Amino acid sequence: MKKINKKGLRLLLLSVASCCIGASASAQHFFNNPISQYYRDGYLWNPALAGQNGTRLYGLLNTSWSGFEGAPKLITFAGDAKLGDKSGVGIIITSDKSGIFQRYQGAASYAFVAKLSDKNSLRIGGSLNFYKERLDNSALTSNGQIDNTAKTFNDKGMQFNGDLGLSFEGERFSIGATGYNIGSYMQDSAGRSSDLAMGQVLASYKFNCEDERISVKPMAAYKMFYDQKNIFTGGLQLEMQDAFHASVYWQSTGNVMGGLGIMAKNLGEINFFYSSKNKYNYNQQYEVALKVNIK
Repeated sequence: MKKINKKGLRLLLLSVASCCIGASASAQHFFNNPISQYYRDGYLWNPALAGQNGTRLYGLLNTSWSGFEGAPKLITFAGDAKLGDKSGVGIIITSDKSGIFQRYQGAASYAFVAKLSDKNSLRIGGSLNFYKERLDNSALTSNGQIDNTAKTFNDKGMQFNGDLGLSFEGERFSIGATGYNIGSYMQDSAGRSSDLAMGQVLASYKFNCEDERISVKPMAAYKMFYDQKNIFTGGLQLEMQDAFHASVYWQSTGNVMGGLGIMAKNLGEINFFYSSKNKYNYNQQYEVALKVNIK
């Protein structure tokens, strides 16, 4: 009976791992979706925005289902830089762990800027993504032997994919779109990891108050997936230049999110975000992030 139970447990763990693999097949996956991307660092969702605001470093920790062993944890470090007036570059390194599933990913990006006028520009960018996925052997080992399914999965080498982004940047209005995992567009559903994101569209408009240091910016984003329901996000941010920002969001998954950040002039900012549980009663998130501006 003990042997049967152990075998059943391993099969259960592998089933859970398969779900995690599907959900984590992209840096833009369904569960660990960094809240920072909407207002504080657009490069996290669109490679065309690399170098948009000079040279910066951005790091974040996002956790879900806090209090549970093996809860999803996303750690991301991003850096982007402006190269003259017509281009930008960026790099993102991500560690993503959920239960027995682990994923490491990197992306190198380049963006080209076409000036349409003194205040309007069109940005075009792309990223080459490389990633490695694996399962925690210690959770799938019995009598010193690693389960063959886990071993086969872990023996996979480095995998590659890419994103393409486009963004129109005006004095107050901006709208952009990104196609994620371009290499998967030609694959049929059987050969493609489940829950991959197809793309995202995001638009925002900045309203300046009488005191020009204070602005209000509404935002709307729509994210598309192959197999999951698409997600609409609406947000509103209040910002006082070089002092603080506060934001609130609602998503079609039923969760409400909020953010607060403190900014130091020319130095950077520290940000805190929280997301409530969604209508399915899970995916509560906490996120803390640090931005450093480099002249």
